[in-house]
Amino acid sequence: MLATLVSALAASAGCSATATMPAPECPMGGSSLIVAQSVPSASQVPCFESLPEGWSVSSVDVNQDRSVIRLDSDRAGPGAAILHLDRTCDVSAAVSTASEFPDAERFDQIEQLAPGFRASRFYRFDGGCVRWDFAFDHNASATEAVAVGDALHLIPRQELSDRLSETFVGEGL
Repeated sequence: MLATLVSALAASAGCSATATMPAPECPMGGSSLIVAQSVPSASQVPCFESLPEGWSVSSVDVNQDRSVIRLDSDRAGPGAAILHLDRTCDVSAAVSTASEFPDAERFDQIEQLAPGFRASRFYRFDGGCVRWDFAFDHNASATEAVAVGDALHLIPRQELSDRLSETFVGEGL
């Protein structure tokens, strides 16, 4: 039953679904399963713990090749942080840095610190990549990127599949 529902939602997302979908919540809430299906090769699936005060999800766009989650901030502005889940990413202009996620490499690309913080952060892992694009209003501090970045978690696809199987006997991702 759940597999049919997930398949139907994923198929409808194949054309592209922008919408009133909730953000993927850790470990398996919101749109986590649909986001996971958008890039089936990805060994990690992005999800959010509680967003920092002042941040909200404005849209979740999912299609058969990627997911895009737009976040607004009362301090950094509308669309201040955009998270992408794709199969690959180009990190050639970014700098490798220590990753907080054991199964993902992290790269940072800072374009502008002031006025208005502009940067990208990449997490590359087997079969996929998560990219943050930050574009803050002129008065916003770059520390907002740290705050919203701390809400992101990468859940191993296998863990998500195991939880699904436990919750709905025999179902997997």
